[in-house]
Amino acid sequence: MRFKNWLSLLFPVLVLASMYPACKKANLDDAAFAEHTAEYAFPLFNTTLSLKDLMFKVLNDSLSGDTIVVNADNTMTLYYSGDVAEKPASDIFAFFNFPPNAPPIPVPDSLYAYPLEVPDSVFVRRTDVLTGDMIVIIFNSLPEPVHGVFSIPQMSKNGVVFEYPFTVGANSNIFSPTFNLGGYTLLSDSNTLQFRYEAYLPGGERIVFPEPFPGFPGVGISLQNFTLSYVEGYWGFSEYPLTLDTIDIDINQTNLKGNVQVKDPKVTMTISNSWGFPTRGVVKYLSFIGKDGEEYKLESSVFNNDSIDFDYPSWVAGEIGQTKYTHVVLDGTNSNIATIFNAQPTQLIYEVAGISNAKRDPSIIGFLTNESTIALRMNVELVLEGSVQDFGAEQTLDLNFGSYGDIDTAHIESVEFKVVTENQTPIATALQLYFLDENAQAVDSLFVGAPQFIMEAAPVDAGGNAIGQKRTETFVSMDIARFDRVRQTDKILLRTFFTTANGGLTPVKLLANQQTAVKLGMKVKTRY
Repeated sequence: MRFKNWLSLLFPVLVLASMYPACKKANLDDAAFAEHTAEYAFPLFNTTLSLKDLMFKVLNDSLSGDTIVVNADNTMTLYYSGDVAEKPASDIFAFFNFPPNAPPIPVPDSLYAYPLEVPDSVFVRRTDVLTGDMIVIIFNSLPEPVHGVFSIPQMSKNGVVFEYPFTVGANSNIFSPTFNLGGYTLLSDSNTLQFRYEAYLPGGERIVFPEPFPGFPGVGISLQNFTLSYVEGYWGFSEYPLTLDTIDIDINQTNLKGNVQVKDPKVTMTISNSWGFPTRGVVKYLSFIGKDGEEYKLESSVFNNDSIDFDYPSWVAGEIGQTKYTHVVLDGTNSNIATIFNAQPTQLIYEVAGISNAKRDPSIIGFLTNESTIALRMNVELVLEGSVQDFGAEQTLDLNFGSYGDIDTAHIESVEFKVVTENQTPIATALQLYFLDENAQAVDSLFVGAPQFIMEAAPVDAGGNAIGQKRTETFVSMDIARFDRVRQTDKILLRTFFTTANGGLTPVKLLANQQTAVKLGMKVKTRY
């Protein structure tokens, strides 16, 4: 199962990186300049995007289990659902195992109680057959013909008990027609099924077929393709495995540094159960592995001795075929989940086993159908609220300097870039741009030295809500020698470091209707 990218949505780590591909570059022929001047200014980028659009753009590039919901108050909630770990009942409980090409079941006497193959501690009292083909085989080694009736008193269809009248000649054998057992019901009170036959000689004497040769009874039954649609009885006390899984978690999908603090994460374990008897889930192992390699064991008061009883459909209540759901919510009020997430875990490893009838109540009648399953899903629910310091992302973009890629630099006096941001979001961004050659190697950077803050966060109130808008203008001069190098490149690497308001110390709320405008232009002064 994959558990990626969900936390990166908490803080739009890709805000600027997502904006640039969506921007439109102006044609240089449209450049506006004053008459008789040698100074040319033209826009490179100009865009306005809502935070909701950015969130959904990132969502489209993430795992299919991710869902973002815009709430009525414009807050956004991220739901991430891991893969479903499903356990069909047939993987645990095997009944009446008749493998293909198995030898016939011997019937050594005229009334024979055949022991049914059922799981330990399970007592079956009713089963419904889904598929099955049965042939009755009779060997008569006597010098006289025999007639009679073969029956299975505990097997009936529409209230009619199964019977097969037969006549077999002297010193011969017969194979019955193939009987389709689909739709038959089998009843038992002791995990056995009775086979019965009444066989008579021509004079009316009742007999038991002698063995045609030592160790081989005169009557047998061949069963093929035998499956059940329903089993009813008592499921005794027993433990069985349910699921063992590892979920990979990638909080920071780049190699850049990040210091993330999460506010009020919530993880919900949902168990859907159509097994019709009490099942107790036992958490054998539930731990996170942090980015430091340390193990962080999940501790929660919702588990009673590391176990929880699953809700189940009741036979007494007539809930056969229904599915019941158990929700286990882990949050800051009942677990250490917040501390774990702030350690930036890279893996969640868990193992869950099941115990049937943990209370050992023999009066509870249970059932299974051929479609009965227990399924476990891990779901992360996270209101997009929290704090971040120097959380990084990067993206490579196309670059085109147009006609200024070929102009003689002797005619260029100066080059200046202007970045304008109008930010309604509570996120500030430090940015650096690296001009890349054809080998993806950095030729130079836009800013000399460390990244600079070019987009300041909007102010926030005590509740972490952005109030107002913050406009930031940044001017970057570039000398001719540097410009001559960078204008030959056609790719640029955008590397950003995001910090929420007040230096990342205040948890903030991200709203769907918040917007950010980014404008990037270049001014070239020429001389002729």
